[in-house]
Amino acid sequence: MENKIWNIDTKLKIAQIDNHLLDISKQSITDEVINWFQQSSIHWMSGLFIMRYYFTNEELSKQLLVEEINKHIPLEGKKTVTTEIKYIDDAETKKFVIILPSLVDNRKRVIKPTDITINSFSNWFENYYDNLKNFFNLQKQV
Repeated sequence: MENKIWNIDTKLKIAQIDNHLLDISKQSITDEVINWFQQSSIHWMSGLFIMRYYFTNEELSKQLLVEEINKHIPLEGKKTVTTEIKYIDDAETKKFVIILPSLVDNRKRVIKPTDITINSFSNWFENYYDNLKNFFNLQKQV
């Protein structure tokens, strides 16, 4: 990029963009689990909901995951339920999640992250917060 003279607001916006790119860039993230979950917005939401339900110690069925995702995806971005279930099954095949019978309702299948997924997301969250902290510390200096 050319060296240009930007006002503080423009510098801040560019720094925010760069920070967001860093948080999702395959160039800066080498973790297989995170890269897999970040391949699409539906994959990423799946990973985030799986981790949210894990941390809140709530059961997340396949159907509930699909419903959660569909609440947050615009109509034109929605996939079929079959496609979303295929993503979940693929995550299970890759050993990123395990599917277990529900402790509450034996008819339901519950999605749980594996240890590798828990560790990968925990590391990603830590790096994300470190990047945010560094970003805001740099902004104070401007």
